[in-house]
Amino acid sequence: MARMKGDARRSQILETALGIVHNKGIHSLTLREIADQVGVSEAALFRHFKSKEDIVDSLASMVFEENQFFPRGEGPWEAMQNMLTWQLENFQGNPMHTSILFQEDIFREFPIVKDRFDLRRSSRSSLIAQLIREGKVSGAFSANVDAEAFSLLFMGGLRLAVLEWRHANFSYDLREKAPPLLRMLKKCLEVEE
Repeated sequence: MARMKGDARRSQILETALGIVHNKGIHSLTLREIADQVGVSEAALFRHFKSKEDIVDSLASMVFEENQFFPRGEGPWEAMQNMLTWQLENFQGNPMHTSILFQEDIFREFPIVKDRFDLRRSSRSSLIAQLIREGKVSGAFSANVDAEAFSLLFMGGLRLAVLEWRHANFSYDLREKAPPLLRMLKKCLEVEE
């Protein structure tokens, strides 16, 4: 069997680790389990990663990067609509990512991952609040909308939709949650006549 190049082996290790976390949970993620599934020795893992924590940190970085969205649209509402729709579509295509982004055990066991997640969540919340403020200034949204409270509703609705889908073993199309969720969110923003 031909020896795999460094980047390909590193990617294989991360994908294997993601599969283990997804199928068995973070507590089943051991160097032995990864090595066995990849078909290498535990020592070979150290050619690509310093430790188990380095593997988990790299895995989280990979998942966070693949779930990074930069809003686009003709206005603040379109940007938020695109953000929510894109995120649901991305999870639909990558359900294993929920094993990293929606598992508190990882955050408890690996504080560096929690810190990165908290920074990501804070950044996303600030972005949504900024879009709300822009919409209020332009008159597209009601002046009474609390930007921070709306950000909580937006992110909480998205999180709960994904968690319910995850708990249902990904048995339906998550993208179907977008239209009703977006209708309700838009109602919160409407300018009163």
